[in-house]
Amino acid sequence: MSVYTTVTEAEMRAFTARFDLGPLHTFRGVEAGVENTTYFVTLGKCEAVLQIFEEQTADEIPFFIELNRRLGADQVPVAVPFADHHGERLHTLKSKPAVLFPRLQGSAIGTPTVFACQQIGDALGRMHKVSGGYSLHRTNHRWIEWWEGNIERVIDLVSTPFDSLLREQISRSRQFVESTAHLPSGLIHGDLFCDNALFHDGELTGIIDFYNACDGAFIFDLAVTVNDWCSLPSGRLDPDRAHALIRAYCLQRPITETEKDAWAGALETAALRFWMLRLVALARKREGGPQAPPHVKDPNDFLTILRARLNDPQRAIIDLACSTTP
Repeated sequence: MSVYTTVTEAEMRAFTARFDLGPLHTFRGVEAGVENTTYFVTLGKCEAVLQIFEEQTADEIPFFIELNRRLGADQVPVAVPFADHHGERLHTLKSKPAVLFPRLQGSAIGTPTVFACQQIGDALGRMHKVSGGYSLHRTNHRWIEWWEGNIERVIDLVSTPFDSLLREQISRSRQFVESTAHLPSGLIHGDLFCDNALFHDGELTGIIDFYNACDGAFIFDLAVTVNDWCSLPSGRLDPDRAHALIRAYCLQRPITETEKDAWAGALETAALRFWMLRLVALARKREGGPQAPPHVKDPNDFLTILRARLNDPQRAIIDLACSTTP
């Protein structure tokens, strides 16, 4: 979330008048994240979030809208976009696609508790249990070809000897990517970090930001989540948090033996994906231009996580969590 597109009060009033949500009271831009423009909007009948899409085109947005609608209908905690007076959920504002969501109660948490990890594992398991049956599809646009295509763009941003590690991990992760054809798959969130889940009084109120959702292996999505929710400052996994998250997930969707065999590769590949993502964002900022991100999170966070995953055995963690499910 961020603000690339400025909206005036008159423009905001005209936009929100399309909905039966009462008059506009206040609105403010949200300065966080790197991809889309976001405003918090207070209306007569509710609090809302306006998202203006800076990278996705209008023909991509219906996928995200329908995914949220189906997940909401299947009791996964998400925000389903508002429909206007004509039943439309996708709109145009300042010549860009725009969607108005209900603002979920709560906020993102800092360091996750064991209970928070248990709740997010349960929610992710529920999502995977239903999303495998959806007829929706979207290609993962930040997969092996994207990493390989951006390596020369970012390699000088990586200090020696970790530039060699980056190249080596891309080669190792190609093997994991090829193995995903034989793993349980469906629609995944792809970016379920702590800042994409909201909590109120310690309870999960919703998962947000599905703009990296795509077809993918469920075990990879679980690895993305575990890497962010369960990593210590050293990069190593907190065993209590990891156990709680994976165990809750397994209660919703049992993990297969083939997935357990792929677990270490999934964790490494998840760390690589976000190391590369942040390196590319840093390169975009260096290159400048209107779409240069104003904020770039430290890529070395995921270098630290990747090195920890390479040094610690991972199979025992998932075996133990799965073995303690009823």
